Amino acid sequence: EVFPVSEKTACTGRRDDDDDGSGTMAETYVFANNKGGSGKSTIAFQLAASLAKQRPKTQVLAIDLSLYSDLTTMLCGGTSRPSLLAASRGAQTALEGTSKDERVEGLLRALATGKQGGMTDEDAQVSGLFGGWNPFSPSKPPANASSGADASGEKPIDLKRFAVRPVDLLEEVDKGGDVPWTLPGNLWVCCSCGELPLGPQEVPDAVRRLRAAIAALPQNWIVVIDTDHLAKAPVSELAFCSASKLVLPLSIDDNDFSRLFIDPTGNALFDVLEALEGREPGWLQAKVHKVVFNSILHYQNAPSQNDGVSLPFTPAKACIQQMKNMCDQMYSVHEADDKLVRFFSEGHKCGSVEDFRARYFSGMRKASEIVMNASKLLGCPICVLPSGPIAIDALSCNIDAKVLGALQNEVDLLTRSVFS
Repeated sequence: EVFPVSEKTACTGRRDDDDDGSGTMAETYVFANNKGGSGKSTIAFQLAASLAKQRPKTQVLAIDLSLYSDLTTMLCGGTSRPSLLAASRGAQTALEGTSKDERVEGLLRALATGKQGGMTDEDAQVSGLFGGWNPFSPSKPPANASSGADASGEKPIDLKRFAVRPVDLLEEVDKGGDVPWTLPGNLWVCCSCGELPLGPQEVPDAVRRLRAAIAALPQNWIVVIDTDHLAKAPVSELAFCSASKLVLPLSIDDNDFSRLFIDPTGNALFDVLEALEGREPGWLQAKVHKVVFNSILHYQNAPSQNDGVSLPFTPAKACIQQMKNMCDQMYSVHEADDKLVRFFSEGHKCGSVEDFRARYFSGMRKASEIVMNASKLLGCPICVLPSGPIAIDALSCNIDAKVLGALQNEVDLLTRSVFS
Protein backbone atom coordinates (compact mmCIF):
# COMPACT_ATOMS: atom_id res chain seq x y z
CA GLU A 1 0.00 0.00 0.00
CA VAL A 2 1.41 3.37 -1.01
CA PHE A 3 0.60 6.47 1.00
CA PRO A 4 0.64 9.51 -1.31
CA VAL A 5 2.28 12.70 -0.20
CA SER A 6 -0.16 15.57 -0.30
CA GLU A 7 0.41 18.58 -2.51
CA LYS A 8 1.00 20.67 0.61
CA THR A 9 3.68 18.30 1.87
CA ALA A 10 5.37 18.02 -1.50
CA CYS A 11 5.62 21.80 -1.79
CA THR A 12 6.78 22.58 1.72
CA GLY A 13 8.99 19.56 2.38
CA ARG A 14 7.25 19.07 5.72
CA ARG A 15 5.22 16.15 7.02
CA ASP A 16 1.51 16.46 6.35
CA ASP A 17 0.36 16.26 9.97
CA ASP A 18 -0.97 19.58 11.14
CA ASP A 19 -0.19 19.28 14.85
CA ASP A 20 2.41 16.54 14.75
CA GLY A 21 5.64 18.53 14.98
CA SER A 22 8.01 19.60 12.30
CA GLY A 23 10.42 17.79 10.02
CA THR A 24 11.33 17.21 6.40
CA MET A 25 12.38 13.75 5.19
CA ALA A 26 11.49 10.62 7.14
CA GLU A 27 13.04 10.86 10.59
CA THR A 28 15.09 7.86 11.73
CA TYR A 29 15.77 6.70 15.27
CA VAL A 30 17.91 3.78 16.45
CA PHE A 31 17.55 2.40 19.99
CA ALA A 32 20.92 1.09 21.15
CA ASN A 33 22.89 0.01 24.20
CA ASN A 34 25.49 -2.76 24.35
CA LYS A 35 24.17 -3.88 27.74
CA GLY A 36 21.50 -6.54 27.44
CA GLY A 37 18.39 -5.88 29.52
CA SER A 38 18.75 -2.10 29.40
CA GLY A 39 15.17 -1.73 28.13
CA LYS A 40 15.87 -0.98 24.45
CA SER A 41 13.12 -3.13 23.00
CA THR A 42 10.55 -2.40 25.71
CA ILE A 43 11.03 1.36 25.43
CA ALA A 44 11.04 1.19 21.62
CA PHE A 45 7.77 -0.78 21.79
CA GLN A 46 6.11 1.67 24.16
CA LEU A 47 7.30 4.84 22.43
CA ALA A 48 6.69 3.71 18.84
CA ALA A 49 3.08 2.86 19.70
CA SER A 50 2.65 6.07 21.69
CA LEU A 51 4.07 8.11 18.80
CA ALA A 52 1.66 6.47 16.35
CA LYS A 53 -1.24 7.23 18.70
CA GLN A 54 -0.13 10.86 19.13
CA ARG A 55 0.37 11.46 15.41
CA PRO A 56 -2.40 9.68 13.49
CA LYS A 57 -1.31 11.23 10.18
CA THR A 58 2.25 9.94 10.57
CA GLN A 59 3.17 6.38 9.57
CA VAL A 60 5.51 4.82 12.17
CA LEU A 61 7.70 1.96 10.90
CA ALA A 62 9.50 -0.21 13.48
CA ILE A 63 12.37 -2.30 12.06
CA ASP A 64 13.48 -5.14 14.34
CA LEU A 65 17.23 -5.78 13.95
CA SER A 66 17.60 -7.77 17.17
CA LEU A 67 18.44 -11.48 17.27
CA TYR A 68 15.95 -11.87 20.09
CA SER A 69 13.02 -10.41 18.12
CA ASP A 70 11.55 -8.83 21.27
CA LEU A 71 10.09 -5.82 19.47
CA THR A 72 8.39 -8.10 16.95
CA THR A 73 7.08 -10.32 19.73
CA MET A 74 5.56 -7.45 21.69
CA LEU A 75 4.02 -5.76 18.64
CA CYS A 76 2.55 -8.94 17.18
CA GLY A 77 0.71 -10.46 20.11
CA GLY A 78 2.89 -10.32 23.19
CA THR A 79 5.32 -12.44 25.16
CA SER A 80 2.77 -14.78 26.76
CA ARG A 81 3.13 -18.49 26.06
CA PRO A 82 0.33 -21.05 26.10
CA SER A 83 2.80 -23.44 27.77
CA LEU A 84 6.32 -23.20 29.17
CA LEU A 85 8.16 -24.55 26.13
CA ALA A 86 5.85 -23.06 23.50
CA ALA A 87 6.75 -20.09 21.35
CA SER A 88 5.42 -16.75 22.49
CA ARG A 89 2.15 -15.69 20.93
CA GLY A 90 3.77 -12.68 19.27
CA ALA A 91 6.62 -14.67 17.72
CA GLN A 92 4.20 -17.36 16.50
CA THR A 93 1.89 -14.74 14.98
CA ALA A 94 4.78 -13.10 13.11
CA LEU A 95 6.05 -16.47 11.90
CA GLU A 96 2.64 -17.62 10.67
CA GLY A 97 1.54 -14.28 9.26
CA THR A 98 4.63 -13.41 7.20
CA SER A 99 7.10 -15.15 4.91
CA LYS A 100 10.88 -14.72 4.90
CA ASP A 101 10.51 -12.46 1.88
CA GLU A 102 8.28 -10.15 3.93
CA ARG A 103 10.40 -10.04 7.09
CA VAL A 104 13.80 -8.63 8.04
CA GLU A 105 15.45 -11.62 6.36
CA GLY A 106 14.10 -10.54 3.00
CA LEU A 107 14.89 -6.89 3.64
CA LEU A 108 18.51 -7.60 4.55
CA ARG A 109 19.05 -9.76 1.46
CA ALA A 110 17.47 -7.06 -0.71
CA LEU A 111 19.75 -4.43 0.87
CA ALA A 112 22.80 -6.66 0.40
CA THR A 113 22.12 -7.67 -3.19
CA GLY A 114 19.83 -5.03 -4.65
CA LYS A 115 17.31 -7.75 -5.59
CA GLN A 116 13.75 -6.82 -4.68
CA GLY A 117 11.98 -9.86 -6.07
CA GLY A 118 12.37 -12.20 -3.11
CA MET A 119 15.05 -14.42 -1.60
CA THR A 120 16.88 -16.87 -3.86
CA ASP A 121 18.05 -20.33 -2.77
CA GLU A 122 21.51 -18.85 -2.24
CA ASP A 123 20.09 -16.07 -0.07
CA ALA A 124 18.24 -18.66 2.00
CA GLN A 125 21.59 -20.20 2.95
CA VAL A 126 22.67 -16.88 4.48
CA SER A 127 20.52 -17.50 7.47
CA GLY A 128 20.48 -16.63 11.14
CA LEU A 129 20.59 -17.96 14.64
CA PHE A 130 17.63 -20.32 14.35
CA GLY A 131 17.76 -21.26 10.69
CA GLY A 132 21.37 -21.86 9.61
CA TRP A 133 24.69 -20.23 10.34
CA ASN A 134 24.79 -17.39 12.80
CA PRO A 135 26.08 -14.25 11.04
CA PHE A 136 27.90 -13.20 14.22
CA SER A 137 29.67 -16.53 14.83
CA PRO A 138 33.45 -16.80 14.21
CA SER A 139 32.77 -20.11 12.44
CA LYS A 140 30.41 -18.66 9.85
CA PRO A 141 31.20 -19.22 6.18
CA PRO A 142 32.62 -16.17 4.36
CA ALA A 143 29.95 -13.76 3.23
CA ASN A 144 29.68 -12.82 -0.42
CA ALA A 145 32.04 -10.00 -1.25
CA SER A 146 30.55 -6.57 -1.65
CA SER A 147 29.37 -6.04 -5.18
CA GLY A 148 30.78 -2.55 -5.33
CA ALA A 149 27.61 -1.53 -7.14
CA ASP A 150 26.71 2.11 -7.21
CA ALA A 151 23.50 1.94 -5.23
CA SER A 152 22.61 5.44 -6.38
CA GLY A 153 21.94 4.06 -9.85
CA GLU A 154 19.39 1.55 -8.60
CA LYS A 155 15.73 1.92 -7.87
CA PRO A 156 15.46 2.37 -4.06
CA ILE A 157 14.35 -0.64 -2.03
CA ASP A 158 10.70 -0.23 -1.06
CA LEU A 159 10.67 -0.59 2.74
CA LYS A 160 6.87 -0.79 2.76
CA ARG A 161 7.15 -4.11 0.93
CA PHE A 162 8.71 -5.64 4.05
CA ALA A 163 6.35 -4.04 6.59
CA VAL A 164 3.05 -5.21 8.00
CA ARG A 165 0.59 -3.50 10.29
CA PRO A 166 0.37 -5.46 13.55
CA VAL A 167 -3.35 -4.70 13.72
CA ASP A 168 -3.82 -6.45 10.36
CA LEU A 169 -1.52 -9.33 11.28
CA LEU A 170 -3.41 -10.01 14.48
CA GLU A 171 -6.73 -9.81 12.65
CA GLU A 172 -5.52 -12.29 10.01
CA VAL A 173 -3.92 -14.82 12.36
CA ASP A 174 -6.20 -14.53 15.40
CA LYS A 175 -9.36 -13.52 13.52
CA GLY A 176 -9.53 -10.45 15.72
CA GLY A 177 -9.81 -12.35 18.98
CA ASP A 178 -11.74 -10.88 21.86
CA VAL A 179 -9.62 -8.03 23.16
CA PRO A 180 -10.78 -4.63 24.42
CA TRP A 181 -8.04 -2.60 22.69
CA THR A 182 -6.58 -2.04 19.28
CA LEU A 183 -3.12 -1.01 18.14
CA PRO A 184 -2.81 2.20 16.12
CA GLY A 185 -3.52 1.60 12.45
CA ASN A 186 -0.56 3.78 11.41
CA LEU A 187 1.95 1.55 13.23
CA TRP A 188 3.99 -0.83 11.06
CA VAL A 189 6.67 -3.41 11.79
CA CYS A 190 9.34 -5.15 9.77
CA CYS A 191 9.32 -8.42 11.68
CA SER A 192 12.31 -10.42 12.83
CA CYS A 193 12.07 -14.13 13.59
CA GLY A 194 15.65 -14.61 14.82
CA GLU A 195 17.41 -14.54 11.45
CA LEU A 196 19.61 -11.59 10.46
CA PRO A 197 21.35 -12.63 7.23
CA LEU A 198 23.94 -9.92 6.63
CA GLY A 199 27.68 -10.51 6.38
CA PRO A 200 30.39 -7.94 7.21
CA GLN A 201 31.43 -7.57 3.57
CA GLU A 202 27.84 -6.81 2.60
CA VAL A 203 27.41 -3.90 4.99
CA PRO A 204 28.68 -1.05 2.73
CA ASP A 205 26.20 -1.80 -0.06
CA ALA A 206 23.42 -2.45 2.48
CA VAL A 207 24.02 0.91 4.17
CA ARG A 208 23.90 2.81 0.89
CA ARG A 209 20.72 1.05 -0.13
CA LEU A 210 19.02 1.55 3.23
CA ARG A 211 19.85 5.26 3.18
CA ALA A 212 18.33 5.49 -0.27
CA ALA A 213 15.27 3.51 0.83
CA ILE A 214 14.68 5.81 3.81
CA ALA A 215 15.09 8.88 1.62
CA ALA A 216 12.47 7.45 -0.77
CA LEU A 217 9.82 7.06 1.94
CA PRO A 218 6.93 9.50 1.93
CA GLN A 219 7.69 12.45 4.18
CA ASN A 220 5.07 11.51 6.76
CA TRP A 221 6.96 8.39 7.86
CA ILE A 222 9.14 7.94 10.95
CA VAL A 223 11.47 4.93 11.21
CA VAL A 224 12.33 3.36 14.56
CA ILE A 225 15.08 0.69 14.54
CA ASP A 226 15.68 -1.71 17.42
CA THR A 227 19.09 -3.34 17.94
CA ASP A 228 20.53 -5.74 20.51
CA HIS A 229 23.65 -5.78 22.69
CA LEU A 230 25.98 -6.76 19.83
CA ALA A 231 26.92 -3.19 18.95
CA LYS A 232 29.65 -4.17 16.49
CA ALA A 233 27.50 -6.71 14.62
CA PRO A 234 26.86 -6.09 10.90
CA VAL A 235 23.19 -5.24 11.45
CA SER A 236 24.10 -2.76 14.19
CA GLU A 237 26.55 -1.03 11.85
CA LEU A 238 23.76 -0.93 9.28
CA ALA A 239 21.52 0.83 11.80
CA PHE A 240 24.16 3.28 13.09
CA CYS A 241 25.16 4.28 9.57
CA SER A 242 21.60 4.67 8.26
CA ALA A 243 19.64 6.26 11.12
CA SER A 244 20.39 9.79 12.27
CA LYS A 245 19.15 9.91 15.89
CA LEU A 246 20.34 7.49 18.57
CA VAL A 247 18.15 6.88 21.62
CA LEU A 248 20.16 5.41 24.50
CA PRO A 249 18.14 3.61 27.20
CA LEU A 250 20.27 3.46 30.34
CA SER A 251 19.91 2.10 33.86
CA ILE A 252 21.46 3.96 36.78
CA ASP A 253 23.64 1.00 37.69
CA ASP A 254 27.34 1.98 37.59
CA ASN A 255 28.41 -1.28 35.95
CA ASP A 256 25.88 -0.83 33.17
CA PHE A 257 27.04 2.75 32.69
CA SER A 258 30.72 1.72 32.50
CA ARG A 259 29.87 -0.93 29.91
CA LEU A 260 29.13 1.84 27.41
CA PHE A 261 32.84 2.73 27.43
CA ILE A 262 34.64 -0.47 28.43
CA ASP A 263 33.38 -3.86 27.26
CA PRO A 264 35.71 -6.90 27.08
CA THR A 265 33.65 -8.29 24.19
CA GLY A 266 34.56 -5.28 22.03
CA ASN A 267 30.96 -4.05 21.90
CA ALA A 268 31.31 -0.86 24.00
CA LEU A 269 28.88 1.48 22.28
CA PHE A 270 31.05 4.59 22.15
CA ASP A 271 34.09 2.57 20.98
CA VAL A 272 31.96 1.17 18.16
CA LEU A 273 30.71 4.64 17.20
CA GLU A 274 34.28 5.94 17.22
CA ALA A 275 35.45 3.10 14.96
CA LEU A 276 32.61 3.74 12.51
CA GLU A 277 33.31 7.46 12.51
CA GLY A 278 36.90 6.74 11.53
CA ARG A 279 35.94 4.43 8.67
CA GLU A 280 35.35 7.26 6.22
CA PRO A 281 33.85 10.77 6.38
CA GLY A 282 30.09 10.63 6.78
CA TRP A 283 29.96 6.86 7.33
CA LEU A 284 28.56 7.12 10.86
CA GLN A 285 25.24 8.93 10.86
CA ALA A 286 23.67 8.17 14.26
CA LYS A 287 24.37 10.70 16.99
CA VAL A 288 22.97 10.57 20.53
CA HIS A 289 19.64 12.38 20.49
CA LYS A 290 18.30 11.37 23.89
CA VAL A 291 19.47 9.31 26.88
CA VAL A 292 16.49 7.71 28.61
CA PHE A 293 17.17 6.58 32.16
CA ASN A 294 15.10 3.45 32.67
CA SER A 295 13.29 1.87 35.64
CA ILE A 296 13.78 4.87 37.92
CA LEU A 297 12.12 4.73 41.33
CA HIS A 298 9.56 7.51 41.55
CA TYR A 299 8.43 9.62 44.47
CA GLN A 300 5.30 11.05 42.87
CA ASN A 301 3.63 11.33 39.47
CA ALA A 302 4.13 15.05 38.80
CA PRO A 303 6.66 16.08 36.11
CA SER A 304 9.89 17.47 37.56
CA GLN A 305 13.03 19.47 36.79
CA ASN A 306 16.12 18.11 38.52
CA ASP A 307 19.03 20.52 37.97
CA GLY A 308 18.42 20.34 34.26
CA VAL A 309 17.23 16.73 33.96
CA SER A 310 13.60 16.98 32.88
CA LEU A 311 11.47 13.96 33.77
CA PRO A 312 7.78 13.17 33.27
CA PHE A 313 7.61 12.13 36.96
CA THR A 314 9.30 13.04 40.24
CA PRO A 315 12.05 10.51 41.09
CA ALA A 316 13.33 9.41 44.48
CA LYS A 317 16.15 11.64 45.78
CA ALA A 318 18.78 8.90 45.60
CA CYS A 319 17.98 8.36 41.93
CA ILE A 320 18.30 12.08 41.19
CA GLN A 321 21.85 12.13 42.50
CA GLN A 322 22.87 9.02 40.56
CA MET A 323 21.43 10.39 37.31
CA LYS A 324 23.21 13.70 37.83
CA ASN A 325 26.49 11.88 38.51
CA MET A 326 26.22 9.98 35.22
CA CYS A 327 25.27 13.12 33.29
CA ASP A 328 28.19 15.00 34.81
CA GLN A 329 30.70 12.23 34.12
CA MET A 330 29.69 12.23 30.48
CA TYR A 331 29.87 16.01 30.34
CA SER A 332 33.35 16.11 31.91
CA VAL A 333 34.72 13.81 29.22
CA HIS A 334 32.57 15.61 26.67
CA GLU A 335 34.10 18.96 27.68
CA ALA A 336 37.70 17.90 28.31
CA ASP A 337 38.99 16.17 25.19
CA ASP A 338 36.24 16.06 22.56
CA LYS A 339 35.90 12.34 23.22
CA LEU A 340 32.12 12.33 23.48
CA VAL A 341 30.99 15.64 22.04
CA ARG A 342 31.26 14.27 18.50
CA PHE A 343 28.70 11.61 19.25
CA PHE A 344 25.98 13.92 20.55
CA SER A 345 23.80 15.51 17.89
CA GLU A 346 24.29 19.10 19.06
CA GLY A 347 27.15 18.57 21.48
CA HIS A 348 29.17 21.63 20.63
CA LYS A 349 26.20 23.88 21.40
CA CYS A 350 26.01 22.92 25.09
CA GLY A 351 27.76 25.62 27.08
CA SER A 352 27.21 24.23 30.56
CA VAL A 353 26.50 20.98 32.36
CA GLU A 354 22.94 22.20 33.02
CA ASP A 355 22.41 22.73 29.29
CA PHE A 356 23.85 19.28 28.63
CA ARG A 357 21.49 17.63 31.13
CA ALA A 358 18.47 19.52 29.80
CA ARG A 359 19.17 18.73 26.15
CA TYR A 360 19.99 15.04 26.31
CA PHE A 361 18.50 13.35 29.37
CA SER A 362 15.04 12.14 30.30
CA GLY A 363 13.67 9.00 31.92
CA MET A 364 11.02 6.35 32.35
CA ARG A 365 10.07 5.36 35.86
CA LYS A 366 9.90 1.84 37.18
CA ALA A 367 6.31 0.99 36.39
CA SER A 368 4.02 -1.23 38.38
CA GLU A 369 5.06 -4.82 37.69
CA ILE A 370 1.42 -5.67 37.11
CA VAL A 371 1.01 -2.97 34.45
CA MET A 372 4.33 -3.62 32.69
CA ASN A 373 3.91 -7.39 32.68
CA ALA A 374 0.37 -7.08 31.37
CA SER A 375 1.55 -4.73 28.61
CA LYS A 376 4.31 -7.06 27.42
CA LEU A 377 2.43 -10.33 27.87
CA LEU A 378 -0.61 -9.02 25.98
CA GLY A 379 1.37 -7.11 23.37
CA CYS A 380 -0.67 -4.08 24.35
CA PRO A 381 1.37 -0.87 24.74
CA ILE A 382 0.65 1.23 27.81
CA CYS A 383 -0.86 4.02 25.71
CA VAL A 384 -3.85 1.79 24.79
CA LEU A 385 -3.85 -0.62 27.74
CA PRO A 386 -7.32 -0.80 29.33
CA SER A 387 -7.91 -0.67 33.06
CA GLY A 388 -9.86 -3.32 34.91
CA PRO A 389 -9.56 -7.12 35.06
CA ILE A 390 -7.27 -8.83 32.55
CA ALA A 391 -6.70 -12.56 32.10
CA ILE A 392 -4.38 -14.30 29.64
CA ASP A 393 -2.72 -17.68 30.10
CA ALA A 394 -1.24 -17.66 33.62
CA LEU A 395 -1.81 -13.93 34.10
CA SER A 396 -4.87 -12.75 35.95
CA CYS A 397 -4.81 -9.25 37.39
CA ASN A 398 -6.67 -6.02 37.81
CA ILE A 399 -5.24 -2.82 36.31
CA ASP A 400 -5.93 0.15 38.56
CA ALA A 401 -7.33 3.04 36.48
CA LYS A 402 -5.57 5.76 38.50
CA VAL A 403 -2.15 4.05 38.37
CA LEU A 404 -2.54 3.35 34.66
CA GLY A 405 -3.68 6.89 33.87
CA ALA A 406 -0.62 8.42 35.55
CA LEU A 407 1.71 6.07 33.67
CA GLN A 408 -0.01 6.76 30.35
CA ASN A 409 0.47 10.48 30.89
CA GLU A 410 4.18 9.96 31.63
CA VAL A 411 4.67 7.82 28.50
CA ASP A 412 2.94 10.54 26.50
CA LEU A 413 5.31 13.20 27.86
CA LEU A 414 8.38 11.01 27.29
CA THR A 415 7.27 10.35 23.72
CA ARG A 416 7.07 14.07 23.05
CA SER A 417 10.52 14.55 24.56
CA VAL A 418 12.21 11.78 22.56
CA PHE A 419 10.55 12.56 19.22
CA SER A 420 10.81 16.34 19.48
